[in-house]
Amino acid sequence: MAFRKIGKSALITTALCAALCLVASSTRPFAAFAKEPEIQFTAEVDRNQVSADESVSLRLKVRAEGSANVSNPQFTAPDFDEINQYSSVFVESYYENGRFGMRKNHSVTKVLRPRKVGDLKISGIQIKVEDKAYSAPDITIQVGGAGAGTPAPKGYGGSGVGLRGAAKAVNHRNVILRAEIDKDRAYKGEQIVVSYYIYTRVQLFNIAVEKWPTLNGFLREDLEVPVMGTSGRMDADQVVMDGTAYKRSLLVRYAAYPLQNGKLKIDPIALKYNYYPAQRGMDDEDDDPFTQFFQQMAPRPGSDRSDTLTIEVIPVPEEGKPSSFTGGVGDFTLTAAVDKTEVKANEALTLIAKVEGRGNLASIGEPKAKWPDQLELYDSKGRAKTSKSGVGDKIFEFLLLPRVPGPLTLPRLELSFFDPNKKIYITRSTEPITINVLPGSQGAPAPQPKKGAPSLTASGDPQTEQKQEVRYLKPPGVDTPVTAWPIWRMFYWAAIVALGVFLLLVARDLLEKGRATAQGRFNAKAKAHARSWEKLSELASTATRHSDQLPWNEVVSGYELLESLIFDALERLHPGGARALSRQELREILVQENQIPEILWERIEKTLDFADLVRFASSAGAISQEAARLEFSKWIDEAKSIVLLLERKQSPNSRS
Repeated sequence: MAFRKIGKSALITTALCAALCLVASSTRPFAAFAKEPEIQFTAEVDRNQVSADESVSLRLKVRAEGSANVSNPQFTAPDFDEINQYSSVFVESYYENGRFGMRKNHSVTKVLRPRKVGDLKISGIQIKVEDKAYSAPDITIQVGGAGAGTPAPKGYGGSGVGLRGAAKAVNHRNVILRAEIDKDRAYKGEQIVVSYYIYTRVQLFNIAVEKWPTLNGFLREDLEVPVMGTSGRMDADQVVMDGTAYKRSLLVRYAAYPLQNGKLKIDPIALKYNYYPAQRGMDDEDDDPFTQFFQQMAPRPGSDRSDTLTIEVIPVPEEGKPSSFTGGVGDFTLTAAVDKTEVKANEALTLIAKVEGRGNLASIGEPKAKWPDQLELYDSKGRAKTSKSGVGDKIFEFLLLPRVPGPLTLPRLELSFFDPNKKIYITRSTEPITINVLPGSQGAPAPQPKKGAPSLTASGDPQTEQKQEVRYLKPPGVDTPVTAWPIWRMFYWAAIVALGVFLLLVARDLLEKGRATAQGRFNAKAKAHARSWEKLSELASTATRHSDQLPWNEVVSGYELLESLIFDALERLHPGGARALSRQELREILVQENQIPEILWERIEKTLDFADLVRFASSAGAISQEAARLEFSKWIDEAKSIVLLLERKQSPNSRS
C-alpha cells in the first residue's frame, strides 16, 4: 500500500513537470491571447402587427465577454403601457483558439400594450456595458383596430390560424407543438427558416423526440437544437394566445433550401414527454375529488406532433442570368486576399476568397476568374458554415503556381447570385491583386508558361515533368537537415506516458470503490426490506391479539408500507416509475409486455385498492377501523405471496 502511494506521488510530480515543460516550450506570449471584449446587443419583437386589444413582447438580449458590468436596457415607447416583464441571466464558458473564456447572457422581455392605433415606434433602445453605450435599431409596430387580430404566421398548420386564433383552434390544450416558417413562397435555393416550438401551460419533463423532421426536397442546415442540449433545460418566453398565457420554448431551428420547384412539404416533429396535470379547471373532465387527488399527485405521459406545412417553390428567372451565376440565391458579399505578395517561381501561392451573407452558401460554386498563362491553378476547395441567425460564410482556397518571374496581377474574381428580395441578379467582384514573382531556386527546371498542354522534358515524358512540378509544393524549411530531438521533448513524451499510467490507476481505484458502494447499497436495501416485513408482521400480530391497543395511525402507516413494498417489486420488474402510472397503464405493461398472468394482476390490483381504501376512504366510512385491523394479517400474507411471485418473474430461470 505504501509503495502504491509513493508511486502515485511520483506520477503526480512527473505530470506537474510535464505541464511546466508545455508552458516553457510555448513560444507564444500570453498577451497574444488577450482581446477586446465582444458585446452583442439585439432587440426584437414577437410580431410587428397587432390589434389595439393585444400585446407585443419586446425581447432585449445582451451577450458580453468576461464579467462585464451590464446595466438595465433602456428604450422609449410613449405609445405603449408596460404590463409585464421577465428577465434571465446565465453564464457560459468556452474554449476557443487555445483560450478559456466566459460569456454573460442577459435577456429581458417587456410585454407592452398599445395605447392607440397607427404605426407606433419603439426608439432609443440602448444598454451600457462598462459605461460604454450600445444601441439597437428602432422598431415600428403596426397597430390596427380592436378585434382586428394579428395576421397568421406564414404557413402555420395549413389552416390559416395564427397567434390570435391558435388557442381557439386547439381548444386551450396544455401542450401545443407548432412548426413556424418565415415565408410560405420562395425561389428555388432561397433560404427558409423553419422553427419548431412547444407551447406549454404545465410542467414538462423527460422530453424525447420520437420523430425528427426530414425535410425531403430541401438542403437542410441545423441552426439551433436546444432540445438536444446536455443541460436538459430550454429557455422559455412568456406569450399570450387568445388571452391564454403559455410558455414557448424553441425545440429545433433549421435553414432549409428548396432543391426543386413546386409544392414541398415541411413534415412535423413528434415528441413524447411526462407532465404534471394542471389544477382543476375548465380542462378537467373528471369531477370526482378522489380521482383528481391522484391526478395531481402523479405525473402523466403525453405525446404530440406538429402540423405539416406547405411551401410553394418557384424557379429563379432565366432572363438576365449572367454567365458567372453559380447557383447562389440570397444576398452576399465577396472579398479576396493572398497569403503572401512575394513568391518564387514554381512555388505555391494561396488565394482566399470569402463569400458572406444570408442564403444557400453550401450550393454556391467557386467564383469565376480568367487566369493568365503565367499562372497555373493547381487546386481549389471550399467550405461553408452558417450561424444561428442564418447568416454564414463560405471560404474558397485557390492553390496557384506562378511560372514566370516578374510582376504578376491576379485577376478579379466574380460571383453572381439572385437576390429574392429585389428579384434581380447581382454580380460582385474583387479588385485585382498584384504580386512579385522572384526567380526560382537554383537547379529548378526552366519555367515554361502554361499553354494548355503539359510541357515535355528531354525524355519527352509528361509524367516526369508533372512529378518535378509537384516537388516545388514543399513547405519552406523542408530541405533543412533533421536534427535529434531536444532533451525537453523526450521528457515531455515520457511525462505524458506516466500521466496516462497514473490516470489508469486512478480509474481502477474508482471502479473498485464504485463496485463496493453498489454492493453496499444492495445489501442495505435488502436489509431494509427485511426489516419492513418484520415490522409489518409485528403490527399484524398486535392488531390481531390486541386490536384496541394499536393506534389507528400505525394501522394506516402499515398499509402504506405494504403498498410501497409491492410497488418496489413492480419497479424492479419494470424500471421507470410504476408509481406514476394509472392502474390501466400498469396492467397493460405488466400483462401484455411482461407476460404477468392475468390472475396475478387481479391479486395485485385488489391488494392495492384495499390499501388505498384504508388510507384515503376510511374516514368517509367506506371501511371500519375494526375490519382494517382484523384483516391486516391476511393482506400482509397476500402481499408477501405477490412479491415472491414477482421476484421469481425477474429471475432468468423462471417460467412464464
